[in-house]
Amino acid sequence: MSQELLKEVRKSINKNILTEYMLIDLSKSILRRPYKENEKIDIVFIFQVSSFWPSWESVWKACVEDERFNPIMLVCIDGFKQAGLNQFKTAKSFLNKLNISYQDVNDVNLDEINPHIVVLHTPYDGQRPRHLQGKQLSAKGYRTIYITYGIEIADTAKARVDHFTTGVVTTAWRLYTFSKEMIPYYKMFSPTGGDMVRSFGHPKFDFLNKQTFPSLPDEIASKVKGRKVLLLKVHFPKKVNGKMITPSLDMYENFIKTLPQYKNLFCIFMPHPKFYEELSKFKNVKKFKNLIESTDNMVEFNGDDYRPVIMNCDYYIVDRSAIMIEVGVTGKPILYVHTKEPEAMTAPVQKIIDSYYQASTGKEITQFMNDVVIPDKDPLKEERIEAFNSIIPNMEGKSGYLIKEDIINSLKNEKSLNKEVLDEQFTQEFKELIKDLYENESVCEAKVKLEREKVKKHLSYRFGKAIIESPKKPLGILKLPFTLLEEYKAYKAKK
Repeated sequence: MSQELLKEVRKSINKNILTEYMLIDLSKSILRRPYKENEKIDIVFIFQVSSFWPSWESVWKACVEDERFNPIMLVCIDGFKQAGLNQFKTAKSFLNKLNISYQDVNDVNLDEINPHIVVLHTPYDGQRPRHLQGKQLSAKGYRTIYITYGIEIADTAKARVDHFTTGVVTTAWRLYTFSKEMIPYYKMFSPTGGDMVRSFGHPKFDFLNKQTFPSLPDEIASKVKGRKVLLLKVHFPKKVNGKMITPSLDMYENFIKTLPQYKNLFCIFMPHPKFYEELSKFKNVKKFKNLIESTDNMVEFNGDDYRPVIMNCDYYIVDRSAIMIEVGVTGKPILYVHTKEPEAMTAPVQKIIDSYYQASTGKEITQFMNDVVIPDKDPLKEERIEAFNSIIPNMEGKSGYLIKEDIINSLKNEKSLNKEVLDEQFTQEFKELIKDLYENESVCEAKVKLEREKVKKHLSYRFGKAIIESPKKPLGILKLPFTLLEEYKAYKAKK
């Protein structure tokens, strides 16, 4: 395709996003590696953030234990290099501790592996190099899977963009969310619909059914000394449209200063990985850390796997984060701290947190301490457990297994294009078009120098022109796959 036309195709795609989704969907059908009965399923996991491991653990193990799969672990820490995020720093050391073999994505040519499936760890394409971003992978024919690492919490306009319209989400082959109640949101807000979304509970809860339950880390357990344990889980301070959507930092500081009076209580402070980075924009970080360190019955936890901590506490004070939902599985008292005008939440999340104790002021936190923690009473227990179970059913530790089985069944039931109309030349020309659009910044010099009329005779040129014209015609986008096939037939007839 000429460089001039390539620019026009890109413009057309940018103007009409449905054109791009149709093209990517067609590309997946043409270029993907077909699944053949009884062959090993090559599935690549692109690991990035250690604290997101609970969302993958049981799925990874299910694939490792199933001889029908060939699971491959790749590590991508380019997000740390590009965005300066500390969350990526421990990825390799974390996998080393688990004795999981892996390779760096920069040492591997994904096209040589040509996997059936690629599992992405985060929905944020900016945290991966271009060739490992959702649209690029899908356009090259890879079936991408995203298992939500957290919970779709907020229901603001920005949150809907983040949850339902990223390149990873919109082009996913399969997406697994924490609750069936979330599927209508994807169908409503995702530009490609929600047909790719499934829910089998969430893999991060599978470990609850293990025979050996994790205990508190030794460095914390040695300080607890038989006392009841309170978890204080705090999100990083966050503003949206100039408005603070997280609770007052002063309120948290004042609460921490009262902790020494609760001598029979030990508090674990668990900040978001970005807490101190964002705190520096509002407060003196050193002073805040000194407050934590000088409080005798308090310790800070920043480990990669937080489950042994959250599952061994007696009480919880949490604000907006996925963990505010995860601790609901414990059945223990939870105080949800929010601003006086809390942000909108998705309906499934709202139903769960409405069953929690509530606080937006320091006085209400003190009331929770005096009415619930000190006397060890929990009048909302039954209501809270009922609400949680209605949204996130107990899958008896089988979420990872059920996801793995759904992958196999989806491959077996996958419908393919009629390969009789797609010969090698069509596929190669289409592959070149996708490469030009999603990999190369410019086409090769040989193509650029061809005379205009010669270029117009090229099949890739005809494909590009058809893409540009499709949005201008009634139902043109929906007819795009058939239009490309007709162009190909006309091209072959002239030859």
